Amino acid sequence: MISEIPTWCIIAAMAGPLHTEMLQLATRLAVESGALAINAMGTVRARRKYDESVVTTTDHAIQDHIVAAIREHFPDHAVVGEETAGDSQHASQGSHRRYCWVIDPIDGTRNYVSSFPCFATSIAVLDRAIPVVAVVREHNTERLVCAIADAGTTLNAAPVSLNDSIALTDTIVGVPSSKEPLTVSVVQLLASARGIVLRDVGATTVHLSLVSSGGLAGAFCQRAKLWDVAAGSLLVKEAGGLITGAFGESFFPLPLDGDHDQNVPFLAATPQAHAHLLEFIKPLREKVERSGRRDADISPE
Repeated sequence: MISEIPTWCIIAAMAGPLHTEMLQLATRLAVESGALAINAMGTVRARRKYDESVVTTTDHAIQDHIVAAIREHFPDHAVVGEETAGDSQHASQGSHRRYCWVIDPIDGTRNYVSSFPCFATSIAVLDRAIPVVAVVREHNTERLVCAIADAGTTLNAAPVSLNDSIALTDTIVGVPSSKEPLTVSVVQLLASARGIVLRDVGATTVHLSLVSSGGLAGAFCQRAKLWDVAAGSLLVKEAGGLITGAFGESFFPLPLDGDHDQNVPFLAATPQAHAHLLEFIKPLREKVERSGRRDADISPE
């Protein structure tokens, strides 16, 4: 069982004791979150949030469980969770403390409610808005991807490193199911391109974890949130991949000092795939700027 694997031991030799301790806690909490989610399936109550996304009683139960453990072990650390991101007290503390934990209790909640077998828990620790510890666990496959800054990425406790030298027949890219106009335009462009195949598992954190471990060559998202990318961005970076803004802009530091509901667009990929995908996506930038807003109705030429 993955829960029995001391993942932090694999990369701890290259990390400091604090980062190792934080990874150990995050790993344990991610595994425990999976048990909570699986045990509650079929009995959860769901509702729509203000942004029309779905939240369940399990999302809140998992977040409460994770936050309580962080408060116990690291009482001086800030915490930002998806289900309390709108709380002004939680929103402000992240930018005033050195360490901030960013939590997505269940990414893929629509999948979870529908018993579609792909949903994950994502936990990251940011040091002055830069990710230094990251865990993403997909609970159906028990696929656990972890990273510590400057110490590498592991998949189920085995070190992973992206191989960008092998030319595959198809470049498999993770994209969201969003109907937001820019996303639709990018998806149309990529879907019509020879050699690119699109996939959507319904969980942005899983897309990023798959990029970090080679399951996807790349992933794009226009309307990702802080909790969608905080852990996954470090997984990709430490595995040797690239993550930038959607049009190649610098991605770090992450936005901790503003509205946590703002979008954090990204393009994550192996180095060669990243350059290749930018050739398709970057020409849209001028149209976006000309429109005056990124979510304008843009049609590919």
